[in-house]
Amino acid sequence: MKLSSFAPFFLTAGLYLSSECFRTEIIGGREVQPHSRPFMASIQYHGNHICGGVLIHPQWVLTAAHCYSWFPRSHAPMVVLGAHSLSKNEPTKQTIKIKRLIPFSRSPSGFTSHDIMLIKLHTAAELNNHVQLLQLRSKNYIRDGTKCQVTGWGATNPDLLKPSDTLQEATVRIISRKRCNSQSYYNRNPVITRDMICAGDAKGQKDSCQGDSGGPLVCKGVFHAIVSRGHKCGIANKPGIYTLLTKKYQSWIKSNLAPASAN
Repeated sequence: MKLSSFAPFFLTAGLYLSSECFRTEIIGGREVQPHSRPFMASIQYHGNHICGGVLIHPQWVLTAAHCYSWFPRSHAPMVVLGAHSLSKNEPTKQTIKIKRLIPFSRSPSGFTSHDIMLIKLHTAAELNNHVQLLQLRSKNYIRDGTKCQVTGWGATNPDLLKPSDTLQEATVRIISRKRCNSQSYYNRNPVITRDMICAGDAKGQKDSCQGDSGGPLVCKGVFHAIVSRGHKCGIANKPGIYTLLTKKYQSWIKSNLAPASAN
């Protein structure tokens, strides 16, 4: 089977495009307390949610690289911060133009193995109670079975592919790289590398899928990974695959956020 990217909600019109997909939604989650995840970003095009993201600096958002292929070249997407409901005109929202997109790999084929991208905002966000940063302080290793939270505005039903209007969150467990690569799981298709991690639910009832790409995986209060891909949604032996924030990626992020990269 071949991995392929899911189109954003406003293009799919409810059509399930592929059995292998980049994931973008929350399955088996619950609505979070409004504005309790002030680091969350919604990347939008013409007011439609495309991907999630994480505010890591007043002028920088971290997301998934495969979201890049969904951005029309003629019109730039926007980043919305301080949101809980996507449809309501909340006074807490800040809508900011995008200045630059910086994927880790410039090759589209590299998005599958290095599914991480920085977005530089045209102007810095105003930090307040509803818009805050999520710090990068992750370690490379997470113990098998660790409980983590994945957050996003993606669909809550894998058959309907309708985005959630309000921010949702699900608790998933880390699955070891060895087990995730085994025959009973992904059978090394794709290969879960040291730059990736799997997380899901033993019964497949809690998962990430279409609408959450680029959103955070937080374990015990630490930002460890971002939503990347998987096989369909909510399948017990096909858990979500996440880009792990390894030292390599953290060094790349810091080099781009350095004063020398200010322009």
